Amino acid sequence: MLGENSFDEVHDCQATFRLMLHAISNPGEIVCIDEYAGKLNEEDGVMLMIALTLLDKETKFFAAGNREFAKAVTELTYSRHTNESAGFIFITKKIQNSDIAGIFARATPGTLVEPHTGSILLISVEGFDNEASCVMKGPGIDESKKAGLTEYAKRWIMQRNLMGYEYPAGIDIFFVTDFGEIMAIPRKVKMEG
Repeated sequence: MLGENSFDEVHDCQATFRLMLHAISNPGEIVCIDEYAGKLNEEDGVMLMIALTLLDKETKFFAAGNREFAKAVTELTYSRHTNESAGFIFITKKIQNSDIAGIFARATPGTLVEPHTGSILLISVEGFDNEASCVMKGPGIDESKKAGLTEYAKRWIMQRNLMGYEYPAGIDIFFVTDFGEIMAIPRKVKMEG
């Protein structure tokens, strides 16, 4: 899996982390990690690159409906896959609308005292719309910003809003494409449209 290729676990993970940090600091902006994820030569290479970057033996994760991905992540990061609450939730395949609320039930929003314990959702999407129809407001955005989210991505944001988390508790969301594109929507950012 991580055999004879140009993948460098330290440098490629650091570069990926910096890009993810840029994405979460600039909501709605798309960054690309394909340069690093492509080195893995795996079916779920982009999500696997993110897992290698964020997970270690102290973390728990949940991979919705993808046992092969969960097994690979466990073997490579020593992180524990759990069916209960998890710090990192990977949605590698599109799921039904009715299952979205169940995913949020597995997520932990953190507490007012320890908001950093809130879950991160990493959701695979087919792409982003060319037409920016969603208006975002919140930290990291000057007044407002438009983003091109698909209807599927919007459903995740709507469900998060329905959960009614009290800031600073909440759940951060990263939308990820198979082409290595990532867009982050932090917990405090609200969307219209």
